[in-house]
Amino acid sequence: MKLLKRKKSILLVFVVFVSFLLLFSQTAFAADGVKLSASTESGAVGEQVTVKINIANAKDTEGGQFDLSFDDDILEPVSAARGNFVPDVSGNIFDTNLELEDGKIRVIWVIAAGSQLDEGVVGTIVFKLLDDGETNLTFSGVVMAPEGVEFETPTSGKVTVLDAAALKQAAIDAANKAIADLPDPEDITLDDEAAVLAARALVKVAKDDHGAVDSDFTNLAKLVSAEAMIAKLKAIKAACDAILALPAVDKLTLDDKPDVVAARALVNKAKNDHGAVDADFADCLPKLVAAENRIRELEGLVPTPPTGGLNYLLFPGLFVMVVAMLLYTKRKRFAVR
Repeated sequence: MKLLKRKKSILLVFVVFVSFLLLFSQTAFAADGVKLSASTESGAVGEQVTVKINIANAKDTEGGQFDLSFDDDILEPVSAARGNFVPDVSGNIFDTNLELEDGKIRVIWVIAAGSQLDEGVVGTIVFKLLDDGETNLTFSGVVMAPEGVEFETPTSGKVTVLDAAALKQAAIDAANKAIADLPDPEDITLDDEAAVLAARALVKVAKDDHGAVDSDFTNLAKLVSAEAMIAKLKAIKAACDAILALPAVDKLTLDDKPDVVAARALVNKAKNDHGAVDADFADCLPKLVAAENRIRELEGLVPTPPTGGLNYLLFPGLFVMVVAMLLYTKRKRFAVR
């Protein structure tokens, strides 16, 4: 009897424990709520910006609705378009009311079969920038389908509007900072290529979008020198890569001659176009010289050291020494008589 009660007690504890685990696992692995967010944009008065409405943790949702508020002294809604989260297929809907009221628009979407995506862009809103200033893009009236879908507090976006002069200066400042952050040209390595490209891109934006000129950049010469160094290092690397890819000297055949010639051409290009010198190829140039000598040997030409020149000079040298000794002996005999 006591044994039976003990077994029942153990079973009860086991059931409670399993139930606790199931409850905990459901809580621990429950998906986060749906997250809506608006992007942050900036521009000059008179321009237009496109604000993205992003969504996350939204797989299997069937649609939703929200209002978006802003300062209508700064922004004027112009148009809206569906994003990748709401495919343009039968049964799906993306609609907006850009004149809901002053400083507020409404967005609604339906995905009839339920979303196959967990995240994406619900839609985009184009705003015209009316005046200097800054305005938040604030969500309200959020509704999600199906009923009962949980969602987190949306993340507001922001639009900053600057006058043309301020925007130009901001672009110039960003480019100048990127250039200043680059290493000195003599310290540039290929690892810095991305930073150099990014700095040049910022200069291009300042020029193309805001009318900046070379004199607006405090140290443009540093960027030009960095670009030249990157080009030089890439040329050296291309030459060395080609050389190191050649077979070992004792494995070379005449079929490898085009590759040897091409490698030498890359070395010459790095020298002629980028000012490289032999010392820049210290890790690979000896192999190229040896390969070129070996190709000459295979073609039956008189080679130069280090691959075989000494062997070719050995027998002529011995011949000269023997002749010299014979002449010396003969002369000595003649002198004795």
